Amino acid sequence: MSQVKALFKKEAIESIRNFKLFALIIVFMIIGVVSPLTALLMPDILEAVMEDSGIAFELPPVSAFDSYSQFFSNANQMGLVILVIIFGSILTHEFSRNTLINLITKGLKKYNIILVKAVFAALAWTVAFVISALITYLYTIYYWDDEVLNLFWAFGLTWLFGVFLITLIMAASAVFRSSFPGVLITVLTAVIIMMIAGIHPDIAEFLPQYLIGSNMALVHGELEIGDIIPAVIVTIISSVLMIVLSILIFNKTEM
Repeated sequence: MSQVKALFKKEAIESIRNFKLFALIIVFMIIGVVSPLTALLMPDILEAVMEDSGIAFELPPVSAFDSYSQFFSNANQMGLVILVIIFGSILTHEFSRNTLINLITKGLKKYNIILVKAVFAALAWTVAFVISALITYLYTIYYWDDEVLNLFWAFGLTWLFGVFLITLIMAASAVFRSSFPGVLITVLTAVIIMMIAGIHPDIAEFLPQYLIGSNMALVHGELEIGDIIPAVIVTIISSVLMIVLSILIFNKTEM
């Protein structure tokens, strides 16, 4: 337990010193503010553009659905990309700087390194995402009183996919060790493979990628919670397996 506490403290101090934790939180705070603001101002912007172009078109009224649509679009694209970039080097920089050798020779268990880094990244991701979702929610209920469905679950889908990406980063890091580009390429390849496999409707609903494609369908009531359970289960199992794989590979790695 003392090893875990010391390593967790090390991760916290490093993330503060290199501003990674602050960067992640700031990015998601911006997403939380910008999403409802974009939904609120977009009709005026489009109206001004169409007026200048001489186009006559009546825009539908803005609703809470537009705000959440903007949020999930921003979080599922830019937000998750930032998450991968920030934590993509969480293990590779340790190899490149050879900072783990002394710790391991002093008795630090290798599996603790993987577990602590994964848990710390997941906690940082949780804090940043909850802050962002809460900001969007408060702004949205302030401007609109539309009733939406399954909002907590919709937020949870993006959060779970972020955790999945973190475990994928850990597995790729254990394989490529000091190669940060190798980690990024692995994550990108996995996402592309899921997108291609997801073309088949019978496969799509079992893929982790299905989670971030179902947010607004849940909010609109087009999907029931039971419809996304298979993808949730597969994502959780995949995440656990990747952590186990990371530990197995890392334990056999020569330092």
